[in-house]
Amino acid sequence: MFIGRKLIYVFGLILFILFLSAFQTVFWYQMLGFLAPPLLWLCVINYVILARREPQSLLLVYILAIAASSLSSVGVGVFLTVLFFYYWIVILFKDNFYIESLSYFILLNLGGATLFHLLFFITSRLIESHPTQILFFDRMTQILLTPLFSIPLYWMIKKWERITKAPEIYMDSARYEFE
Repeated sequence: MFIGRKLIYVFGLILFILFLSAFQTVFWYQMLGFLAPPLLWLCVINYVILARREPQSLLLVYILAIAASSLSSVGVGVFLTVLFFYYWIVILFKDNFYIESLSYFILLNLGGATLFHLLFFITSRLIESHPTQILFFDRMTQILLTPLFSIPLYWMIKKWERITKAPEIYMDSARYEFE
């Protein structure tokens, strides 16, 4: 039963991130024209990084990143390289400053969207023969819209965890105790 719940939880996250990626790449442009969409898939990845311990969250992040990259024009190698560095920077931040709350999640998505774009720009310049352009207004729009859309996504993922009774939520209370 325990393995079945984990598989259902992971399968649900994969379907959710595929839906969000499809919404971001297709439906968004049909409804709002050329306004850059928020990084909806990044919100899910941020939640997984925050809610799970390192070995489990790294595997989940790579599975979700491969699913999200299927609807992206970015190469899988560049995408996974960026997410590798992104993951460890967020882990370092989480290990030093962690509060389980919606406001923390919103701030992490604001900083995470900024960090993702910086890492993507740097990685693209170093690895690709045709690196990405700066696209300042598109990237700023994504950075500002991602935290706004992270609010309903936070509650949806929380609800999914309650439905599937997802185990091992990260909360290291030892660092908050006085010695």
